[in-house]
Amino acid sequence: MNTNNLVSFLQELAENNNKSWFDAQRPRYQALRQSFTALVGEVIAGVGAVDESVRELAPANCIFRINRDVRFARDKSPYKTQFSAAICPQGRGTSMPAYYFHIDALGELLIGGGVYAPSSEQLANARRFILAHPERLDQLFADPVFRSAHTTIDGESLKRPPAGVPETARHLDILKRKQYLVGRSFVIHEFGEDAIAPLIIDRFRATAPFIFWLREAVGTLAGAASDSNGPDPLPIDIF
Repeated sequence: MNTNNLVSFLQELAENNNKSWFDAQRPRYQALRQSFTALVGEVIAGVGAVDESVRELAPANCIFRINRDVRFARDKSPYKTQFSAAICPQGRGTSMPAYYFHIDALGELLIGGGVYAPSSEQLANARRFILAHPERLDQLFADPVFRSAHTTIDGESLKRPPAGVPETARHLDILKRKQYLVGRSFVIHEFGEDAIAPLIIDRFRATAPFIFWLREAVGTLAGAASDSNGPDPLPIDIF
């Protein structure tokens, strides 16, 4: 897709974040959305080569709506200033591990993955799994595919170890996590149009070992699907 056109649209939207402007620009938005849908489809096909669970996903089930849920927000701006997608067998807006990317009004391309808002049960499952199988994290961190793009697992953390976790536990930094995330931001204008999809696919393939580990760690609980009007699971300010 023409990312220059997309970023220009998002920049203008950031300056005119109101319904009347958006309605006047709706044909422009719909054309960009169609191009973004094609990009997501290309990414799904590329990631499906290493993660068969996402091969049959429809792009429409992965792309977040541009509308914001402003019911409880101080900022009543009606639209997000990014195009975003989460590639996950359960679809967008779940608490299950997902590959995620977005393009925003600042011209940043965020490529990452993980679980942004795990349930308390998922956190408990993950901590039990890490305590019982610390060698699995050793294997992940030693995996050359993972290491080609990532060095650690990020996310918000507790100040102290969770209840029942000793100070001497291996991977204590990961056990204290309240989120399990990896990712990196890129300046999109530094890449040609034809390089965007391959870049996202390469990063997602490097993220796949982490997603496989995370699925096993948190369990197969189907995260309650959130309204797609709500916040995207991996906002840019967490990396």
